[in-house]
Amino acid sequence: MSGEINCILTKGLVPFVERTVGPEGLATLLRAAGHPREYLTAEYNWIPLALADQLVRLAMKLMNEPDQDRWGRRFADDFMEWKPSREERGWVGAYTMSLGSPRAVYADTTNMLLHQGWARFEILSMGRRRAVFRLTPNAGVAMPRWLCTWTRVCYERFPTNWQLPRAHVSEYRCAARGDECCEWEVRWKNPSFGARFWIPAAGGVAASATLGVLLATTTVLVWPTTAALTALPALCGGALGYARYQHDRRRHFQKLLKVQADEIVYSSLELEKKFRDLGTKVQQLSLLSDLGAAVNATLDPERIYQQALDQLVHRMGYQGAYLFLVDRERRRIVGHKGVGGPSGAEFEKVDLPFDPGASVAAKVAATGVPVLVEDVETTSEPADLRLARSLNVRSGVAVPLTVRGRVFGVIQAVSSEARGLGAGDVELLTAVANHVAAAVDKADSFRTIEDLSRGLEEKVRVRTEQLRAANEELHAAYRDLQATQMQLIQREKMASVGQLVAGVAHELNNPIGFVFSNVSTLDDFVKRLRGMLEAYRAVALGRAEAERMQHTWDELKVDYALKYLDSMIHGIREGAERARKIVRDLRVFARSQDDVWQPVDLHEDLESSLTLLNHLLKDRITIHRKFGDLPPVECVRSQIDQVFLNLLANAAQAIPAEGAITIETRRENATAVIAISDTGPGIAPESLGRIFDPFYTTKPVGEGTGLGLSISYEIVKKHEGQIRAENTPGGGATFTVSVPLSRSR
Repeated sequence: MSGEINCILTKGLVPFVERTVGPEGLATLLRAAGHPREYLTAEYNWIPLALADQLVRLAMKLMNEPDQDRWGRRFADDFMEWKPSREERGWVGAYTMSLGSPRAVYADTTNMLLHQGWARFEILSMGRRRAVFRLTPNAGVAMPRWLCTWTRVCYERFPTNWQLPRAHVSEYRCAARGDECCEWEVRWKNPSFGARFWIPAAGGVAASATLGVLLATTTVLVWPTTAALTALPALCGGALGYARYQHDRRRHFQKLLKVQADEIVYSSLELEKKFRDLGTKVQQLSLLSDLGAAVNATLDPERIYQQALDQLVHRMGYQGAYLFLVDRERRRIVGHKGVGGPSGAEFEKVDLPFDPGASVAAKVAATGVPVLVEDVETTSEPADLRLARSLNVRSGVAVPLTVRGRVFGVIQAVSSEARGLGAGDVELLTAVANHVAAAVDKADSFRTIEDLSRGLEEKVRVRTEQLRAANEELHAAYRDLQATQMQLIQREKMASVGQLVAGVAHELNNPIGFVFSNVSTLDDFVKRLRGMLEAYRAVALGRAEAERMQHTWDELKVDYALKYLDSMIHGIREGAERARKIVRDLRVFARSQDDVWQPVDLHEDLESSLTLLNHLLKDRITIHRKFGDLPPVECVRSQIDQVFLNLLANAAQAIPAEGAITIETRRENATAVIAISDTGPGIAPESLGRIFDPFYTTKPVGEGTGLGLSISYEIVKKHEGQIRAENTPGGGATFTVSVPLSRSR
């Protein structure tokens, strides 16, 4: 809904709602409008038609009237009542009466309605007692039904200003009901001369008739003289009646002039009041500007509170200004600071319950809505009379301090005079409270960022210490690796290991070098540090602070450090993962035999291994299970799991695209047999004899260490079993593991 409507609507709506609903209903309407009463009833004021429709619908809800036609008629009847006074000016009646007749009013409606910004008005025809009007909404304007009814009923009521019957309005078309325009035919009665004219005129006519009869019986006078003498009484009666009619009109216009003079005086007084209000507004704006500069120059909440209260008392002349803080844990409203009243120490002793019915401060804190108390002795608000009397308070305004929708305090300004404060003070205190709340929120945010910065620095220091400890552990692991290397060299049938030790050392030296400056959690904290720095830079600071922070930022070359952190961390992580895998596999390969032996369900362990390898299998590899009847097998679970993981991972990696893996289990006497087959290309004949040698791999350089199958071989051997590899007829490879159901004692 687009377009605008002028002050005619709101000038009538505001007093109508106040009379029918009461002050609370009017307050609700003003809050919805977002403007004070003075703004809505000001001369030459415009508001959007959408806002006017919102206000009318709210008024209908407050009056419990859902029907737009009934409400529009009721509003129009109230709007057209002519009761001139300073409280309720009948400017509509005075204006229409000054035009002289209903026809003149209807003819002038073009001038009245041409000023509307939402429609085009036309007079299609105009007669002495009949006229046809058309009202066409502008493009994009959806005309509400109440507006159509209000305009139509106003047309009905115009003649009643002359004590004439209502005009008869026939509605041919209605834009609110879907037509392109509203079209009305209006029929009315015009004012007559009245009894003060017709009685003398009728008397004169009767006298003329009587004189004419008498003169007709005589023959003394000639007929022209007789006619003149006969007409003379009628002419005198008509002249007397017209003189009385004009006398009444003069009295009527004198009355109108008096009403208009009263209107001029009232407008002059209003203009004077508006100039005073303008001076107050300028003073308030100056206060808000100075207050904004003062509170934004500090990050100390106590100084912000003190400056705001000082400005209210010493600049705006309030008798006292007080700050209450909300203690939600104790459910109390606590006096925090006061200026202009009792000493700060005395006011800080004020401790009120957090109960909306106990005090005005508690109500404001609970509802988040400002409260105006015009007289604490007679108000219906929950005023604390004992506290008010001790502070010599008769009227006051309390407004909430709100941050992110949560009230944390209440600012209250007071006067020792009843009705000493009004709606303008509510508006000013609300603006001050918004400034204070924003400044306090900024100060809290800055302190939070400082705390996070210090905490992050401490965490980085701790993690650095942990990194040093991790490096020491890595050195120890490297020494263990060297010991493991010696053990591998001494094992039977492992002659090829000695030739590859140099390769292992070469593979480990570079990853270990990366790990010296890396830790697994460093990446996470760097991300947090980056986010904290971005949030820190987003905080609005004063110019001096911002320049100092930018100088420090540039001096430390933070942008350069942040630019290369990710690539450095990536390299560290890659080296660490590679070294850790090599060390882990070698240590498992040479693990001493001190693990726990226990009965294990091999089918369950196979399923667990498949779950861990799901990222390799995904949707491209189908698993075929041919599980036989196997009892629990006595083994070391972690080692058998590692065998299954190695064999299944190798099978998955051997399948280049889609394929299948078949897992078959069976019992052969006192032995459990597990066979894992794949549909890959199989194992080259020259590799079959060395497939279980340490560090031998058929994978490309950098993709395997060559220890997986050799570790599996050692584990199965430790379990007194066997493992063999063979190519499957038709393609693929099969690894068969045989282990005893129970170990020998």
